[in-house]
Amino acid sequence: MLRSLLACLVLLIATPAGAITLRAAFEAAGPGEGYDKLVVLEAGVVYTGGLHVGPILVPESTSYSGEAGLNVKIVGGGAVLDLGGSQLAISYCPNRLDVEDCVIVNGSLRYRGLDYEPDRQPRGTVRQVTFYRPHDYALRLQRTGSGIVFERNLLVDAVETGPDWIFNNGYPMDWLQTGLNVALGLGGAPLVRDNWSFRSNAHENADPLLHFGFL
Repeated sequence: MLRSLLACLVLLIATPAGAITLRAAFEAAGPGEGYDKLVVLEAGVVYTGGLHVGPILVPESTSYSGEAGLNVKIVGGGAVLDLGGSQLAISYCPNRLDVEDCVIVNGSLRYRGLDYEPDRQPRGTVRQVTFYRPHDYALRLQRTGSGIVFERNLLVDAVETGPDWIFNNGYPMDWLQTGLNVALGLGGAPLVRDNWSFRSNAHENADPLLHFGFL
């Protein structure tokens, strides 16, 4: 049954009814429901490319660059987000990124923060999202976690892409393994419940550390 559903998902991605960049949808969105950006997507549309909210940490320094964070909600409505190897991410800000009711493929969802700076820890809720063959991880929490809710999601076959990079210098580290469906980290405990993690390879599916890990 699951394989049939995944086959239908692949067909949907291969033959989209229309396509627009996720960045364009974000830029066009206005405020609503208490958010700075309420991004309402359309069913049957494939939204391409990644999206980053908040500043970035300049490697090997304590400075930040880029725009300040915003409170963002993405209402998927059954849309497909093809990140194309990129990320949907929020970083180093006290804002929210809420994502619901969509399919995310070929990328990862990341929350980045600093566990010793409360004003640099993003929060959010991820609910009823299907992650199909996400690159690196479906969800990656980097030095943040408190105030994040991850529930009722389906995670299928995260793709290993080589070692992940350490947060403050951008260097890849062999001990930061990719290919986990969910990777948690320092920064407080998120609320993780009622998710279903699956690997199509039976040997991998039997390894709990490929489903949920701590990095």
